[in-house]
Amino acid sequence: MKENGIFQPRKTSNYDPSVNFDRINFRSNVDIRLSRSTEVNLNLSNQYETKNRLGVNLGDMYDIVLYTTPVATPTQFSNGAYAQPQGGQNPYYSLNTTGFSKDFWNNAQSLIGITQDFSELITPGLKANVKFSWDAKNSSTLDKRKAPTTYYVDKTKPRDSEGNLILKDNGNGSDYLALADYHSGERATNFESSLMYDQLFGNKHRVGGLFLFSMRERTNNFPERDYIAAFPYRNTGIASRLTYSYQDRYFIEGNFGYNGSENFAPKKRFGFFPSLAMGYVISNEAFFKSLLPVVNFLKIRGSIGRIGSDKIGGSRRFAYNSEMKLDGGYSFGIGGKNYLQGIATGYPGNPLVAWESALKRNIGLELSIFNKLTIQADYFAEKRDGIYILQESVPSIVGINVKPYVNIGQMQNKGAEGSLEFNHRQGEVGIQVRGNLTYNRNKKLFDDKPIPRWAYQSEIGQRWGQQRGLIALGLFESEEEIAHSPIQRYGDVIRPGDVKYRDINGDGEITEEDKVAIGDTDMPQWNYGFGASVSWKGFDLSAFFHGVGQISRIIAGGPLYGQTGNIWGYGQIYSDVADHRWSADNPNPNATNPRLSFNIANNSQASTLWQRDMSFIRLKNLELGYTLPKQLTEKWKMSIVRIYAQGVNVFTFSKFKLWDPELETVSGSSYPQMRVFNVGLSVTL
Repeated sequence: MKENGIFQPRKTSNYDPSVNFDRINFRSNVDIRLSRSTEVNLNLSNQYETKNRLGVNLGDMYDIVLYTTPVATPTQFSNGAYAQPQGGQNPYYSLNTTGFSKDFWNNAQSLIGITQDFSELITPGLKANVKFSWDAKNSSTLDKRKAPTTYYVDKTKPRDSEGNLILKDNGNGSDYLALADYHSGERATNFESSLMYDQLFGNKHRVGGLFLFSMRERTNNFPERDYIAAFPYRNTGIASRLTYSYQDRYFIEGNFGYNGSENFAPKKRFGFFPSLAMGYVISNEAFFKSLLPVVNFLKIRGSIGRIGSDKIGGSRRFAYNSEMKLDGGYSFGIGGKNYLQGIATGYPGNPLVAWESALKRNIGLELSIFNKLTIQADYFAEKRDGIYILQESVPSIVGINVKPYVNIGQMQNKGAEGSLEFNHRQGEVGIQVRGNLTYNRNKKLFDDKPIPRWAYQSEIGQRWGQQRGLIALGLFESEEEIAHSPIQRYGDVIRPGDVKYRDINGDGEITEEDKVAIGDTDMPQWNYGFGASVSWKGFDLSAFFHGVGQISRIIAGGPLYGQTGNIWGYGQIYSDVADHRWSADNPNPNATNPRLSFNIANNSQASTLWQRDMSFIRLKNLELGYTLPKQLTEKWKMSIVRIYAQGVNVFTFSKFKLWDPELETVSGSSYPQMRVFNVGLSVTL
């Protein structure tokens, strides 16, 4: 696969600064039957990727293009010197003269396994399996960079007596080449041995079982001076499953896992995680036979179980040990200088730290109608406890310099999901319609934060990542309105056209205490997708849409309200902001954006004014293809030959228009998703 980006530098014979991506995949699966009861499996795969990119970071490059005024400066002065305004950037310079970086990434995976069937040797339905895998990931980056000197025109005296430009050195360049390389990688091994049993008795009773032992180890190949990262990640455990079904109508399954992690103290390393599931296929009952021509399959099921995670506290490991670190030392003398560093205690160790766990419950329905429509629906609920969080209720009088982390956090998550698929064929016309929908909502049950002064400031009962801000009441229309409104304490002289906020606590002032939960989170509560495909006489047409709902983001940054007074550098705004702002000529108190200003903290506060609905629906994939007739391909000693044209990210519907709503950015300064159109040929021998 080969892919290019949106930035296209000038062609140069010295080096390649273009943005491109190449990938090569290899996969091999070999199954060897040594005897009637013994089989060996060998699976190998490898992915090799190379990425060529600009000397400047792609995200920074997009920022530079976004913020820079096109008429602020030329790309180069008449004498060939590169131009760059004071405090600003030159996109042409960044794109074409800063060198390049090349990334290499390799992922190798291998697995060997052997399965022995003991049906003839011991008892029917008994099998054993042993497998071992070895994986390795390695990446390296080679930077070859150069930053030539840039210049700006002296505004106080731009030209000399002969009319020549007077250029001043920005002091940010060098004629020397810079070379650097970086490496990262890890290797992982996994060993599993299992004993499996599956047998049907009397054509009614099906009994199954599994017992599994596993060991996993993952090692960082380049820990550098991070001594903690040099220790391997290790897990071991056993798991078991017992199943029983009666006449393919009633099903019951019990599971347990007893898992260990090196991340915890010796007495807390293992956790026990059981689960139970039951199902009932109603359509297999005798009383249901009359309905089978219409309802071909009907099943209800439910499950309850506990799962665990040893990935606590982000990258924190061995939290049962106290953290020791270099500190600034004591201050001596009137100047308060620190002459010597010393060893100090960081986060105190917690010998009781253990697995985070969650109790999960699920009920579901599976339904098939007319052998054409398949429906599946599930309701799920999860309560997660033992979440590793900061114990903020510990008072400072305890005498520790940092508060401890403990397993006391609690979260709740509930939702539903469903899918359907419709298949129909009439003569040479085939139709398939499919769709899926997921709703998910969580809330915080406990976080150990001090009780706030105002009840609305509490995060208990709120969603994870709940956005908080001021409630905007529009824009001030006059000085009189400002004088008769609560004082807005954000250090600015409020003027007409500035944002007006609601005084939530009624103290006559607008402060941080007036910020409340607003809108949604930046994680959608609704996820859905739907698509259809049609085939006729070798032609096929398919489309798939993806969408999200109930998601919001508080947008921010210079392009929205002017963050700095340096208009030649980082003071640019979106044209949509300029077109829909308050102004003296158009003093609309309900304008989308406040008056244009520089460094006005009042107008840049997180609030409902800047909160946007990021829901969208996107035509993710559109494809038209044609498969050549089999009579023709057989003459060419080929099985299937198909040509196709495809579009990816074809178009998007959304209320939000400033940038792609799917991008995780608050200002739009993020490399966009690509709209891709391609044609291809698929051949199966």
